[in-house]
Amino acid sequence: MLEFIAIPSASSGSGAVYYDIAVKLPLRSLVVKRRYSEFEELVNGICHELGIDVKEFPYPLPSKRINWFNNNTDSIVQERKVHLAKFLNSVIKDSSVQNLPLVHRFLQIPPNFEFSPSLFKSKQGGSTKEADLFIQSDAIDENNWLEIVRILKSEINDQNSAPSLAEKIKLREKFNKVYQPCLVNLVNSLNRLNISKHEHGRRQSQLSEVKNLLNGLIDSLEAVQREALVLGPPQARRVFGKPQETAETLGLNNKELLQQQVQVHQKQDQEIEQLRKIIQRQRQIGEAINQEVGEQNELLDQFNDEVDRTADKVKLARKKARSIV
Repeated sequence: MLEFIAIPSASSGSGAVYYDIAVKLPLRSLVVKRRYSEFEELVNGICHELGIDVKEFPYPLPSKRINWFNNNTDSIVQERKVHLAKFLNSVIKDSSVQNLPLVHRFLQIPPNFEFSPSLFKSKQGGSTKEADLFIQSDAIDENNWLEIVRILKSEINDQNSAPSLAEKIKLREKFNKVYQPCLVNLVNSLNRLNISKHEHGRRQSQLSEVKNLLNGLIDSLEAVQREALVLGPPQARRVFGKPQETAETLGLNNKELLQQQVQVHQKQDQEIEQLRKIIQRQRQIGEAINQEVGEQNELLDQFNDEVDRTADKVKLARKKARSIV
């Protein structure tokens, strides 16, 4: 793993020893002076955040007690530099404490920067990493601007050989989250760099070259999308595991994808509303039929009553007729 922190030197002042902490971040380095007592305050603060006792903290500081058999101050300082550097490297590699605000304040880490496991993976043969491209515009200066452009061009050229659809999908995500934001930061920072007009034009040409490379990536993504549309959708079958991105959404960025989902949901809402109106109309018709049937039943009941009364009258008339005869 890479070591981001070293303590190459120390200085004395006002009766105290200040350790020069050299912090090397991607494309940026800084030096912070801290006393041993400030290291102790850092440990106490971390333990308070974690809710543990100082004795339970897994990364110990070098002993503060004086070794009477070795009263050589320089030797003690040299030994402490090694152990304090080891202590800080252990802290920033621990995912539970590496991004605590008090750790960042102690090391004076720039805003919006966060430590992640990928930062500590070794570079093989001097190759670059995506982590080098995660840099804010205000952190880019005259010196590291050219280095960032070189890294960005190298990364884009390496990605141009991605042959499969799955790799193209990953490439589109990388384009949206890494390459495009980095290019925007380079453009914004170029306008504030204190460089000559000739140098500004030369760097502007390099940005144009990077834009052309990114346009080539976009063209390759669109070609894959067109090919997928020509081949048509695959035959229906059950799919297990993670869902795969379709050709319809392959060329969309995150904002366009969200907009498409919103439109799909709106269309579904409209169809549901239409279905609700149809069901409501059917219910009204059913209630009208039921009311009509009820009225017809009442008429039939009245007719039955009339028939019964008429039958009684006929029976009574026959009885009178017999008595007369």
